[in-house]
Amino acid sequence: MAKNGLKILLTNDDGVNAEGILFLEEELHKLGRVTVVAPHKEKSGASHSISLNQTFQIAELYHNRFALKGTPADCVMFAIKRLMEEPPDLVISGINHGPNLGNDILYSGTVAGAREGSLNGILSFAFSITSGYDDEAFTSAARFARDLIPRIMSYEPRPGSLFNVNIPGGNPTRFRFTCQGTKQFEGNIEEFVERGKGRVYRVVRGESDWHPEPESDLAAISEGIVSVTPLHCDQTDYKETERLIKKHLKKDSSRK
Repeated sequence: MAKNGLKILLTNDDGVNAEGILFLEEELHKLGRVTVVAPHKEKSGASHSISLNQTFQIAELYHNRFALKGTPADCVMFAIKRLMEEPPDLVISGINHGPNLGNDILYSGTVAGAREGSLNGILSFAFSITSGYDDEAFTSAARFARDLIPRIMSYEPRPGSLFNVNIPGGNPTRFRFTCQGTKQFEGNIEEFVERGKGRVYRVVRGESDWHPEPESDLAAISEGIVSVTPLHCDQTDYKETERLIKKHLKKDSSRK
């Protein structure tokens, strides 16, 4: 940790000038030195895509605040590998303008920004707000995030730990450690006619099917409690792997 506090890398997927990142940046300055590297425009739904074998540009808007023409994962990778003299102590992504609950995390550029930090062995957080989206809500969420970070750090999480944090509106005061719930993203294909281009299509968010299991992120949010879900990058289905190995060994032994 730096003498002047934590070295913090901040990104998002809503764009460098989005309200969520501006409110969070202000609060994070109270914890240490903040470097902002965020997409120059909205990259919601970018997931963990990177600009592989493509060029991208970066502009310094003012001291330690950069806009990059790329994805959230690009931003974090570039900051760690080329921009910052030393790796940050923390990678923070958000505050996202909307929830990242259940299966949202598979599509989320916000979570991907934090995940890229985790892949580099850095403690990382993805913050999202689930309702409100006004100055009061963002102020409350940013303050909660600022207070939550040192508290989680005091629990001595493993290097590279990744936490997905969803904050409900209404100035919440409590958080709960949760598991990833089951929420199926409903993306609908919308067709419309654009002058000079004919028929064009886009994916729009539809109604989601919620399954608020008791220990899930969805359940916590439905109770007005902040959800803190530890994630990891290893997507191996260990139970299914164990089951298949047992079946394989059984069948293999029967052939002998």
